[in-house]
Amino acid sequence: MKKSPTVEIISVGNELLIGHTLDTNSHWIAKRLTRFGWTLQRITVLRDSLNAIKDGVTGSLGRKPDLLITLGGLGPTHDDMTLRGVALALKKRLLLNPDALAMVKARYSALEASTGLTRFRRKMATLPEDAQPLPNPVGTAPGVLIRLGKTSLVSLPGVPSEMKAIFNGSVIPMLKAARGQAPLEVSIGLVGIIESALAPALDRTRKAFPGLYFKSHPRGREGGIRSLVQLHVYSVDPGSRAKLDNAIAYLLRELLRSAYSDRTVKETGKKVLA
Repeated sequence: MKKSPTVEIISVGNELLIGHTLDTNSHWIAKRLTRFGWTLQRITVLRDSLNAIKDGVTGSLGRKPDLLITLGGLGPTHDDMTLRGVALALKKRLLLNPDALAMVKARYSALEASTGLTRFRRKMATLPEDAQPLPNPVGTAPGVLIRLGKTSLVSLPGVPSEMKAIFNGSVIPMLKAARGQAPLEVSIGLVGIIESALAPALDRTRKAFPGLYFKSHPRGREGGIRSLVQLHVYSVDPGSRAKLDNAIAYLLRELLRSAYSDRTVKETGKKVLA
């Protein structure tokens, strides 16, 4: 079986850590990674700090993912320091990139009559050495791609519309090129059972089908009138649909057997007491 390519995401921004902004970018990207058969192994949220970014990038690269995505910190202000942190981690110089500068200049030419590029605007075209700018069709700061042996490092803006535009235009072709195997999934709702009651039968099923991934999600209150557990079963094995179906059937038989056994024990106990 072909191994699924791996990804890590680093989201940068104090606003994420103080509860001011929800990290919807990582959630949006995670869904697309799964769709194209990539495995997201870790999401890290960091402060706007050079040391934090440097250490975060260094740590991620040490785990050798196929793709490392950083989010946020590419703009013109003082707290936009992601590329400086990346450069420190890679021990590379920051250089004014001619292609990135042309992108920034073209964008500002479309926004206003003056094409003057202040040092703040030139900052968005100053990239780590050997980096490739990625077109940003809806904003000013280009995305950035750096090839690092096994790992491709992609830096994207934190503004969701800009992140999505660059991701769709430049990152999705990379995901497709890897030809990853998207997981198959079966989802069922189990009514009238709480998660702790499901656990023994689920554990037996998991052991009987070791190649599958099981995840249960309680919905509502456990003590409610209509308790519900949503169960998802995943597999990345080619042609594993029959295995998924067999696992669900096995689990339902185990639940029925447990329910019958519990009822028999209760009825026997009543007879003995009588």
